Amino acid sequence: MLTVILLFSFLGQFHHGLSVPREHESPGVAATTPNADYPLKVHILGAMRNQDRSGVHGYGSGNLLGPPPVGFDYTYNCEYGFLHNAQAGEFYQGKWKTPDRKIELLTQEMGSNHVDKCTINVTLKSAPYSKENPPPRAPTAR
Repeated sequence: MLTVILLFSFLGQFHHGLSVPREHESPGVAATTPNADYPLKVHILGAMRNQDRSGVHGYGSGNLLGPPPVGFDYTYNCEYGFLHNAQAGEFYQGKWKTPDRKIELLTQEMGSNHVDKCTINVTLKSAPYSKENPPPRAPTAR
């Protein structure tokens, strides 16, 4: 009986040790306070995300609002992730971390003033995404 109690005690500590304390669980939205250090206007059209102990992994499509406007596909691995822009005029503030390859976005939790950063890896396209040039469809689960 003592062995069983010790085993459950050990497993309980192990499981507890795997949990990651998080300041917030919800994905971020575009930061609202203008920041001159983040001159890019990044419109996120689609945002697929998956969360595990190491953070949030995701991918999607978007447009740099230019001039000239440019479409892109992206992937990321961040602590919280982010949502797509709900309105046509909304955008994330961004800056190039690596020209034409990585953009750092400013995000914040809804209802909070705390700003987070998330770096997305981008693949630029020859034209912006639009109704006439829609982004690729996300793969569906089987």
